[in-house]
Amino acid sequence: MSAATHIVWDWNGTLLDDTGAALGALNAMLARRGIAAVSMESYRARFRFPARQYYEEIGMPVPDAEWDAIAQEYHDSYDVESASAALNVEAVAALELARSRGARQSILSALRQDLLEEAVERFGVSGYFDFVRGTDNLYGAGKLAFALALKAEIESSSSPPPRIVMIGDAIHDCEVATELGVECVLCAQGSHSFERLAALGVPTAPSLVAAVSRVFETPMVGTPANAPQLRPRQPHLRFHRSQV
Repeated sequence: MSAATHIVWDWNGTLLDDTGAALGALNAMLARRGIAAVSMESYRARFRFPARQYYEEIGMPVPDAEWDAIAQEYHDSYDVESASAALNVEAVAALELARSRGARQSILSALRQDLLEEAVERFGVSGYFDFVRGTDNLYGAGKLAFALALKAEIESSSSPPPRIVMIGDAIHDCEVATELGVECVLCAQGSHSFERLAALGVPTAPSLVAAVSRVFETPMVGTPANAPQLRPRQPHLRFHRSQV
């Protein structure tokens, strides 16, 4: 009997359509420092991890001693900007499609656990997920350690262990999938452009429903030669990308 599929979703920029809010929060911080705003096109073409390098490129150096204060500043700005954020227009349809194909589903996010749980409940989609796993801080400093724990939970909850596929909007999602040894489909509706994601050599879709459809096409076995490896990471802001 072939193993069942378990889809692990990213939250911010994937199921939640909040890239505009994240950019708005960043631009609010830039404005307070007299730095020119960043366009969405530029953001999606250049934003990356470690985020510090990106911030320095756009003229906002962040000394180590200021990380805590800047993380809180970003958190406060994001809360204002994201007040009108909504689920991706295809989120429920994609979740339903995955369920109809017999897949179990979970969320892995760099968002702090309590904030993630509140958001998933508020948007009315908690019933789709076996596990909802975030982090323990506001920094969004990557989610690999939490991903390893989630993978163990998923594998121990099914016999035989399922085929795991991650769906996300950022290069970091591919990095994490590579480190975990699982498959990945990227969706170009969030923080990264289609061209950047497709260049990684992993399946890339223009929408969430298309991403789920890719999961059930020819099995995506192995790691592309140009898939990114997870680098030693410096802490960065809550916008986790995640996304991160």
